[in-house]
Amino acid sequence: MCIKLKKIIVIINKSRPLIHRLLSVFILFLSKIFFCQNSPAQIDSLYNTTYEYRKQGKYNEAINLNLKLIEYSKSQKYAKGAAYSSYEVGNLYYNLGNYKQSLVYLDQSLSYNKEVKSPELYSKIYAEIGKNYSMLSLLQNAINNYNIAEQWSLKVSDKDKKEKTLFYIYSCKAVSYEALGDLKASILAAENAFKIKQNVISATRLAKNYIRFNNDLAKAKKFLDIADSFIQSDSSVTPYDRIAFLYAEGLYYNKNKEYQKSEESYLEAISIAKKLNRPNEEKELYKLLYQTYKEGNKDEKSLLDILEKYTVINDSMENENSRLIEEPIHTIVNEKQKEYRQNYKWLLYIGIVILSVVSLVTYSLFKRSENRKKKIILEKEEIILKKQDEAQELKQKINESFSELVQLAEKNSPQFWIRFQEVYPEYLSKMLTVNPKFTNAELILSAYIYIGISSKDIASYTFRSLKTIENIRYSLRKKFGISSDENLNVWLRDYIKLH
Repeated sequence: MCIKLKKIIVIINKSRPLIHRLLSVFILFLSKIFFCQNSPAQIDSLYNTTYEYRKQGKYNEAINLNLKLIEYSKSQKYAKGAAYSSYEVGNLYYNLGNYKQSLVYLDQSLSYNKEVKSPELYSKIYAEIGKNYSMLSLLQNAINNYNIAEQWSLKVSDKDKKEKTLFYIYSCKAVSYEALGDLKASILAAENAFKIKQNVISATRLAKNYIRFNNDLAKAKKFLDIADSFIQSDSSVTPYDRIAFLYAEGLYYNKNKEYQKSEESYLEAISIAKKLNRPNEEKELYKLLYQTYKEGNKDEKSLLDILEKYTVINDSMENENSRLIEEPIHTIVNEKQKEYRQNYKWLLYIGIVILSVVSLVTYSLFKRSENRKKKIILEKEEIILKKQDEAQELKQKINESFSELVQLAEKNSPQFWIRFQEVYPEYLSKMLTVNPKFTNAELILSAYIYIGISSKDIASYTFRSLKTIENIRYSLRKKFGISSDENLNVWLRDYIKLH
């Protein structure tokens, strides 16, 4: 309809100028109002071009396209278009490392999908939320969202779509379980993904597992060859797929002591990561390249150069992630508080009922016999003693857990912060009560300080400079409002008393 109207306008403009040109403007105005709105079919067609942008690594162009599609969909009251385009924007922002914006659009997609009720989209959204939490080091929350995504995927009626979503979820789970240190679960998830679909990502993930956890280079080479065959023959392979392959290939060559080839694989992967603006992959690749240089007896200048590049990216990402993580943390805390309030109401009602029953029984027993009353008192005393014994037992368990925390800290394990919160479940809420603006880096550092680890050791364990650690300690002092002559370690333990 729009094309026909434009032809009419051209014909009019060739004739009498003034009046007819004014008429052409009027017709163009009407065409925009009545004929040139994007229909649902046109929105779906434009949405499909997102894949081509992804394939070329044009994430910003894809974001701009989908932002327009969201507006078109809203104007047409087309909830499906708004839901899917919001999901795409959330996914694309994740790829660019902007986790805050990613979570905003994924939440928006959830809202639109309440009208659409698409199990497939629910599955994709929760998987993407899980990936964001994983990158923000909220690993258990990531796993929880993957589990929700898996439940929704099982409700997808189309077999191909169901397998596609499950493949995606298992691939993501493998990464998060590996970060958690649950290697058995990571390998199982990777194998489940490979059973569903053999492609660059699933083959590469298994190759990495055989290199890192089993040290079986023969099997690793087998899966690398499978991944390479897809790269050579499959036109749908993306630049990110190639990064994943080169990452694993570099690991393989490193373990095989072919350091020159390992270096070449890592450098090529870094080059692609830079073009795609993927700092997470770039950081990890620099770390691996440093290890290859070190084992390959590279000159000191090259080692320092790579270490400097890693440190710059790592510090930049840490500062950004610390800022971004506050919102997810507060969201989780609010959810827990909401859940607590709901549970509290039920507990209050139940408590009132129980109290009433106990009162009636106690009154009845009092009337019957003073001896019975004494028996009840003795029973209550036994309960109190039992509770005291349980408290003492819990305290003993926490003392036993202390050495485990120190070992996790020495290994710079991602499980340290998770395990610390399990041992000291009240710690996070008390810290946020003191000052709700603590960053994730400050919270984790304060945990190190709380269990008595020195700044020098913290720097050594976390691969940071001592200056960076001292800056974070200074920030902690400022937010606590304590002077420089007070001992932060002693003050922190005295102020946040947990046991």
